Amino acid sequence: MFEPAVIHTDLELFLTGWYRNALAARPEDVCRGVVVDNREQDGPDFPERSLIIRDDGGPDTSLLTGRRTVGLSVLAGSPENPQDAADLALIVHALRTQIPSIDPDNPVSRVRGSLGPYRVPESQPRARRYMAFTLDVVGKAL
Repeated sequence: MFEPAVIHTDLELFLTGWYRNALAARPEDVCRGVVVDNREQDGPDFPERSLIIRDDGGPDTSLLTGRRTVGLSVLAGSPENPQDAADLALIVHALRTQIPSIDPDNPVSRVRGSLGPYRVPESQPRARRYMAFTLDVVGKAL
């Protein structure tokens, strides 16, 4: 039996672009100038606010669909004053419900669940909040 080749979209690339646009459209001051990437920046130019998105993978659930877990870290504020990290993390978490759509360029069909955001001890100059989402994704014919 012939089975077509199916390719899944680069989920980190999709979500970093999606969150850049979503946060830029928000009116809250804490959403301004957020660096959204798939890896943390280091060195002297550590961003004031950042959102790091990591695809932790997951199983295929059919020929066309899969379930993926993504980890999201918000770095903002400082360990002594973590309010920006807390506020930004709550907004990032709330926006998860807006990710799924029927847009053919959007691979996310459903947010199956989420954990967090949680405070994480941090040695960097920013406070950290971490959360994880479980997403149902849809591939495309290759």
